[in-house]
Amino acid sequence: MRTVPPLLLAAFLAAAAPPGAPAPKAVRPNVIVIVTDDQDARSLDVMPSVRTLLGAQGVTFENAFVSESLCCPSRASLLTGLYAHNHGVKANEPPLGGFPRFLAGGHESSTLATWLRAAGYRTALLGKYLNGYPAPGDASHVPPGWDEWQAVFSERGSDNYFDYSINENGKVVTYGHRPEDYSTDVLAQRVVSLLHKPSFTERPFFILLTPSAPHSSATPAPRHEELFVGLEMPRRPSFDEQDVSDKPTYVKDQERISKRELEQVERRYRRRLRTLVAVDEMVENIVSALAAEGRLESTFLFFTSDNGWFDGEHRFVRGKGAPYDESLRVPLIVRGPGVPKGARRDHLVVNVDLAPTIAAMAGARPRGPLDGRSLVPLLGSKPPRTSSWRRDFLVEYWPFDPGEGVPGFVGLRSAERLYVEYATGERELYDLRKDPFQLENAYAKAEAVLRRRLAERLARLKDCRGSACRE
Repeated sequence: MRTVPPLLLAAFLAAAAPPGAPAPKAVRPNVIVIVTDDQDARSLDVMPSVRTLLGAQGVTFENAFVSESLCCPSRASLLTGLYAHNHGVKANEPPLGGFPRFLAGGHESSTLATWLRAAGYRTALLGKYLNGYPAPGDASHVPPGWDEWQAVFSERGSDNYFDYSINENGKVVTYGHRPEDYSTDVLAQRVVSLLHKPSFTERPFFILLTPSAPHSSATPAPRHEELFVGLEMPRRPSFDEQDVSDKPTYVKDQERISKRELEQVERRYRRRLRTLVAVDEMVENIVSALAAEGRLESTFLFFTSDNGWFDGEHRFVRGKGAPYDESLRVPLIVRGPGVPKGARRDHLVVNVDLAPTIAAMAGARPRGPLDGRSLVPLLGSKPPRTSSWRRDFLVEYWPFDPGEGVPGFVGLRSAERLYVEYATGERELYDLRKDPFQLENAYAKAEAVLRRRLAERLARLKDCRGSACRE
């Protein structure tokens, strides 16, 4: 592939072309998106390759979030650029969600893969697709738009470190429990091989790489099993929150973390970090392979996660779903042609922004309006002011089992506030400037005019579509 002139790429970024606008033919960058599973933002501390090869060479987004903190809805949003209330995948399992819901909604006919393939890109998925994939009796299913399909799955759901299967372009191959079967390593080898494949060297490519780490059971590679022994887990002020009397009922119902639970949380924390070391090695291998092929400077690399994770914060000993930052905030780093090195951005960005961003980079045409906005303006050397970028975004959640766990809610997250309306009628409001760890629910003391303004804004946003989601 011809290397793109840096000045042209810088001009492309500065122009901030909208998602539907075709890019100049010379600007045909490759795109690799790496999405981990349940990774909290602070765990980047144990990933030196991600920090030095991506972060120090690109842009780190300090305020990156997901709209619904749940695997399948988040991944569907990444593929479509839509909020969950628009793509309809509201949970990990039927009837509200999962792969069957995505398939039944006809969404496979319009994803990043179909848009980019129509724009002349080679496309590949390696790793986890959507929860519930494949459908029973159809393990060989390959969605439209993908030239290379290497979807990992197992009978244990997302626990795909060992003893899993891969749909290899329609043929199902089973892997065992040998050290060389460790799925992160298998994916790393395959993506490097793909970078040398003639069909992926002759045309620009889009690769979606989705390892299982650090999802439960958080099984590390055998060579990493002894890492971080004795490492202490950092504890935020929200850890085992002392006073939850102002919190919604589902939080108040949780007991303080016991000694036994604390030991479990700390063990799981260390195991999760161990799984990320193999991902960090994968990133190093990808960057080295791109450099060897002479394509590193014409490739955008994204690193992010499908949602965050609780390690004892607000008394949650595990999981996600609740509207607090530990659950919603994710890592997001972008390296690529024309992207300033070592830059940091404080702008609010959401997972629905990734699809329009990549479409803009590739000059691809999405089918229909998108809820997110292209991040291309933030990847140049002179980004817009945070005040002129995005004032807030929608947070939403539908419970697996009404009456148990986190109840359904919609919320409004801005740089200054988090406002949440629960299906139970309960409300939360946090002043993030004074209370960044969301410890004091200020709703009861808030002025009526502020309550009304937030409720009205949320009412407009919770059913938004397309450009209305970006106002």
